[in-house]
Amino acid sequence: MSIERSPTALAVRAPAEPARQGLALAALGIVFGDIGTSPLYAFREAATAAGGATAVEVMGALSLIAWALLLSVSVKYVSVLLRVDNGGEGGIIALAALLDLHRARRGRRAVMLGVALAGAAMLFGDAMITPAISVLAAVEGLRIAMPRLDPAVLPLAAMILVVLFAIQGAGTELIGRWFGPVMLAWFAAIGTLGAIAVASRPEVLAALDPRHAATLLATHPLRATAILTAVFLAVTGGEALYADLGQFGRRTIARAWYLVVLPALLLSYFGQGALVLAEPHALDSPFYRLVPDALRLPMIALATLATIIASQAVISGIASLARQAMELHLLVPLRVVHTSRTNEHHVYLPALNVLIATGTVLIAVGFGSSGALADAYGLAVAGAMITTTILAIAYLRRRHHRHAAVLVALFLPLLAIDVTFFGSSLGKIANGGWLPLTLTALAFGAMASWHVGRRRLVEVGGHVGTPVPRFAREFARSKANISAPIVALMRPGEGTVASLDQLRRILGVNPDRVVIASVWVGSKPRVGQDDRATVVCLCDGMCRVDLKVGYLQQIDLPSLLSPELLRLGIEPDEAVYLVSHDRLVPPPRIRSLTDLASVAFIVLFRLAERATDRFRLPTTRTLEVGVHKQL
Repeated sequence: MSIERSPTALAVRAPAEPARQGLALAALGIVFGDIGTSPLYAFREAATAAGGATAVEVMGALSLIAWALLLSVSVKYVSVLLRVDNGGEGGIIALAALLDLHRARRGRRAVMLGVALAGAAMLFGDAMITPAISVLAAVEGLRIAMPRLDPAVLPLAAMILVVLFAIQGAGTELIGRWFGPVMLAWFAAIGTLGAIAVASRPEVLAALDPRHAATLLATHPLRATAILTAVFLAVTGGEALYADLGQFGRRTIARAWYLVVLPALLLSYFGQGALVLAEPHALDSPFYRLVPDALRLPMIALATLATIIASQAVISGIASLARQAMELHLLVPLRVVHTSRTNEHHVYLPALNVLIATGTVLIAVGFGSSGALADAYGLAVAGAMITTTILAIAYLRRRHHRHAAVLVALFLPLLAIDVTFFGSSLGKIANGGWLPLTLTALAFGAMASWHVGRRRLVEVGGHVGTPVPRFAREFARSKANISAPIVALMRPGEGTVASLDQLRRILGVNPDRVVIASVWVGSKPRVGQDDRATVVCLCDGMCRVDLKVGYLQQIDLPSLLSPELLRLGIEPDEAVYLVSHDRLVPPPRIRSLTDLASVAFIVLFRLAERATDRFRLPTTRTLEVGVHKQL
C-alpha cells in the first residue's frame, strides 16, 4: 500500500515458528472458534426464515447450509485463498500489500485502496457484533434448561463479555493452551449429538442434493432474501481461516477443517434437521433440544466456553489487523502491547480493546437476544468476503496475466456467491442491518481520514524547514558548538528535517555529527537483516540512514540504528534523538472532502501514541521540538 511509514520504534526479531506438535489442535480454537459455534443459531434462523418445519423448508435449509460451507469455505478459502499468501501471511491487509499499490496508476490505486479499507472496516464492525451474538446465543440455553433464570440471561451475557475483554491484557498465550482441547470437545460433542439424530432419520442426508435448495427458493421466492441471509450465518467466521494463515499454515488449517470441523458442523446441522422433521416444535431451539435433559446444563457450559473462545479469536484477530493497518498508515497509531515472548501475532491494544468492549456490551444490551441480533450479524462479514475476493482476483490477474481470463472465470462464481449473500442481507437493514453498516462507515471514515491526512502531512512537511541537500551544504559550512551526536527523525517523503532546522534557527545549535533517520515499511511481512539499511553520507559529519522493515516486524529504533551508528563512529548510548512534535492547524475553509478528512485527521492525530513511546526512544536522550504545520 503506501509502503512507507513515519519513523516508528521497531524492535526486530524473527517470528517464532510454532511447534508442529499440537498445531492442528491449537488451530481448532484460534481459527475455527467463530464458524464452529454457528450451529447454535444458524439452522434455527434459516428454517424459521423459510417459514416452517415441513420437509421442503428443513431439507432446503440444510442443502443451502451444506453447499454454502462447501463452496464458500472449502473451495474459496481452503482450496484457493490459503495459497495466496504474502510471505506466509494472510488476511485482507496482507493481500492488499501484495498488490504494491504505491506503484499502480492513480485511479487503480484509489479503487483498490478503497476496497481494502472497506473490507478492513467491515471486519472492525464485525468484531463488536460477533462476541455479542455468540455469547447471547450460548447463555440463552438457560431458557430451555431452567426457564426461571430467563431474567438473568441478559445480565449474565453482559457480565461474561465484560470479563472477556477485561482479561485481554493477560494475552492469548496464557489461555490459548486451553483453546484447542475445549474446541475439540465441542466439535466432538456437536458431531456426536448430530450423528445420533441423523442415524434415527438417515433420509435427511438427501439434503446434500442441491435440488432441495433450488426447490426451497423456488417455493418461497418472496422469502429467498431472508433465507439466504440466515444461511450466511453458517459461514461467518470463514474469513478467519485466511486471516490466521500466518500462525498455522495452509496444511494445518486444511487438515483441521476437513478432518474435524467440516464433518462436525455438517453432522450438527443435519442432526438438527432430523430432529425438527420428527418434532416440528423443536424449531424454537433445535440445537439444545438435541441434547438429553441430563446433559443440557453441561452442554450450555461447554457452549459458553466455545463462544468465549470464538469471541477471543475474533478479538485477537482484530488486534492483529489493527496493528497491520497502523504499520501501513491506514489507522491512527495506538499503543501496542506484545503479550508473548515467542509469537509476534499476540498483541494487545488497550485503547482499541476498551472501544470494542464498550460497543459490544451496548450492542448486546440494546438488542437483547441473539435472534434480534441475527439480522445485524453477517452483513459486515459478507462485505468483507466480497472485498477479499476482489483483491484476490486483482492479485492473481497481476501475477498470472497470461491466464487472467481463466482465473477471472473461475473466481466469478465465488464472487457471485459472496454478492448474493451480501445482497440478501441488505433487506435486513431496517431490522438491524443498519448496525454493521454504521460501524463500517465509522471505521472506514477513520481509516480513510488517517490515510489522506497522513499523505497531506507529508506534503506539508516537505515545505516546512530547509530541504536536506541545502541543509547539508549549510551544515558543512557551519561551526559545531555541541559535541553530542544528533539522530533526527524524518518522515519518508518529506525531504526536510523541520525539528533540526528549528533547533538551529531558534537556539543556534550546530552539532558536529548528524544522522537523519527514516523508516520505510515494505509490502512484505518481514525484511532480512542484510536488506534493512541504506546509508548515504551527505557531507562530512552528516549522513542519512534509510531503514526498511516488514509490516509485521516490531520496531525499536535505537536497536535498529545501533549497528549503523557504530559503523559511522558514533557511540549509540551517546546519541540524542530529535523528534518533531507537530502542531497541526486545520484548513481555514472546508472546500472539499480532503479538507474534511484533514480535520478528522487532526482529531485522530491528537489521540495517537506519542512519538517517543511509539519509537521506543530513550526518554532521557530525546528532545521533542514543536513544529507548526497548516494542513
